[in-house]
Amino acid sequence: MADNSKDDFGTDLNSVEVPVEIPVDLGLPEFGSDAVVDLLGKLGYKFIAINPGSSFRGLHDSIVNHHGNKDPKLLLCLHEEVAVSLAHGYAKASTTPIAVAIHDLVGLMHASMAVYDTFVDRTALLILGGSGPRDRYKRRPIDWIHSADSQAQLIREFVKWDDEPSPSSAFVPSVMKAHQIAHSWPYGPTYVSLDCALQEEEVDEQAELDIDPTRYPSLPTITPDPVVIAKIAEVLCSTQNPLVIGGRISRIPSISEALESLVEKLGAAYIDERNSVSFPTAHHLNCNGLDSMIDQADVILSIDVSDLPSLLERKGSTSAAGKFIIDLSFGDIDAKSWSNNSSLLSPRDIHLICDPLLGIRAITKELAKSLDSDSVQLRTNFIRAKVNEFRKERDADQKRHLDDAPISQVRLVSELWNAVKDIDWLLLLRNTRTWPEGIWNFTGSGQFLGHSGGGGVGYGPGAMVGGALAAQEQGKLGVGIIGDGDFLMASSALWTATHYRIPMLMVVNDNNSFYNDEPHQARVAKRRGRPVDNSWIGMRISDPAINISELARSYGCWSIGPIDDPSKLKDAVKQGLKAAVSGKTAVVHVLTAR
Repeated sequence: MADNSKDDFGTDLNSVEVPVEIPVDLGLPEFGSDAVVDLLGKLGYKFIAINPGSSFRGLHDSIVNHHGNKDPKLLLCLHEEVAVSLAHGYAKASTTPIAVAIHDLVGLMHASMAVYDTFVDRTALLILGGSGPRDRYKRRPIDWIHSADSQAQLIREFVKWDDEPSPSSAFVPSVMKAHQIAHSWPYGPTYVSLDCALQEEEVDEQAELDIDPTRYPSLPTITPDPVVIAKIAEVLCSTQNPLVIGGRISRIPSISEALESLVEKLGAAYIDERNSVSFPTAHHLNCNGLDSMIDQADVILSIDVSDLPSLLERKGSTSAAGKFIIDLSFGDIDAKSWSNNSSLLSPRDIHLICDPLLGIRAITKELAKSLDSDSVQLRTNFIRAKVNEFRKERDADQKRHLDDAPISQVRLVSELWNAVKDIDWLLLLRNTRTWPEGIWNFTGSGQFLGHSGGGGVGYGPGAMVGGALAAQEQGKLGVGIIGDGDFLMASSALWTATHYRIPMLMVVNDNNSFYNDEPHQARVAKRRGRPVDNSWIGMRISDPAINISELARSYGCWSIGPIDDPSKLKDAVKQGLKAAVSGKTAVVHVLTAR
């Protein structure tokens, strides 16, 4: 096993939770769970996030005493939901896989919302569960209420694949298949339930456990159909006002260069789907915030956008009617009927099913054959002028709110950006609805992890810790802004961060409310002719107000706040950055306007 978990901040992660006897030579697996851990090591799993449970005590022992708590290393979390969201954040930020181990039924119930988030977010994740024993005569009294004949039924509708292998010799091929499916496009979580008695069963057939992972690769990427590419190029060459919308491609670091080439060659307007960043902020064709470009578009090239009809409606567009829609995505390949996450019926005049990067490159190459360069230049000049005019008005409006008290979102984002812009950062989380465009200067994709996918509140703390761990391995600092409601639902994730010495700069955007729902209540009251002034009841996190800074310190974090004076925010964020760069988990608690 390679010792590859030393970070650039000088902390060796393997120095935390070191077994008393570290095996020099792994040798052959002695028990069913040993074989599973050996396979995880071969597949490159560096970490496995857990909240402890007796149903996977065999697996736990194999990680610690067979593998020396390395490759994979246990990451102790204080709640199953945090364990899954931590792995979710890590998986989006890293090129190496991560696993989760979940305790039987009750642990799986705790974890289920976070599993749903990974499914909607199309994130590759291997989840191992303890279960059983299936042999009823081996069950302890507690096992009867903690196990089920089909444990995976709890989450079957929002995982790509599940299995409950038996006998123990079936563990390895089952886990291999789960890994293969999770890491094949479109990505998603898989779940394998390992019978706790079989985990502890001695191995009697070594040959069945000796799997060479290189013979079982993930499915190869899907290449574009040249006939469809030619049709797309023909449409795009004849369009007057093309618009490109980028969606989940934002997690592919190499996508930006190809996307810029396509947009520039076409002379198209470009916008990101909400919670996605795939295009440089300062680019002259970046029309984020300039929603009028959607109405003007006659052709829309939608690239892995999760819900185009809702996006158009949210941006104020009448509908997709009258617009030619080109959909470059995996479409409905992973659609399931239990959840409505597959959205409305989405119009597609042309549907190109392939790897997004390969599709973008193929379209760009085909466009080069017949584009009218004069038309492209005219479009480019027109869009550039519109963008410049819009940005001047937007920047002037934002400047007017810099000194607002309580602290505005503009000031909050500005101070964090100004503090971190000269270091190698990874944005782990940000405001969902109140993000001020144009302040944070993204150079392209791979710099922002997006949000939960499933809209699950409580995702943020664990995902930020997992993303920060991946950033640390890459020599970057994980930074982000989290809401107070999201933070308070899973604040215990901070203990995991401090315990494993994971540096991070977390700014808590505290408006003392689950504010997203206050406008909803106000709208209902207004429609019914009732007092809108009551919309705060059952929403505000006050009386008493929670001192998040003190809570963070109780988990071992460096923390400052609450900060309510705009003039003091800059210094507070700088202090937090200094602490994070020195290797600490730093929390800056800021009181903001609702």
